[in-house]
Amino acid sequence: MYYFFLQKVVFGLKNYLLFKASDKLKLNSKKALFGIIISVTVVVSIVLAIFFNPFKSNIQVFSDSLSALVSKSQELTRKYQEEVGKWNMKKHDNLTMVTITDRYLSQFEELENEARNLSVPNGHDNIKNSFIRSLESEAASYEHFKNYLITGNRTEDQLSNDNLSLAYQYEKDYADFLLKNH
Repeated sequence: MYYFFLQKVVFGLKNYLLFKASDKLKLNSKKALFGIIISVTVVVSIVLAIFFNPFKSNIQVFSDSLSALVSKSQELTRKYQEEVGKWNMKKHDNLTMVTITDRYLSQFEELENEARNLSVPNGHDNIKNSFIRSLESEAASYEHFKNYLITGNRTEDQLSNDNLSLAYQYEKDYADFLLKNH
């Protein structure tokens, strides 16, 4: 009888320890799950704050968007001027340069369309318009340059230079805005 009593006590103690271990395991699992949930929440919050900052003003959003378009414009201009450099070094003939110019003119047109669709905060239409006019003037410069390549007419070459100068004048307006707001 003593044996059965001891066996019940050992069996009961074993079950009690298993129950407690199970509770502790459940508690540790709950703590781990809670820790994971907190970690995921923190990471998601940081990502949202970086990429979707709800505290950005309309001017900041506009400035960021305009800056991205300006970067595209600068890259497009740089690549086109590399082609002009090749033409100057006689690596491209006039006909090749006309074809290249047409290709870049269509890219400038696409960029102008992107700029026209840019959302502008109140009172900043002049900044957007300066950027668009700069693009238009630069494209007009390349159009006149193309005409010069086809005809050899020096007036077209001068008009090309004048339009490029005008593009630079418009660029000053939006460049000042970006310096102040970026």
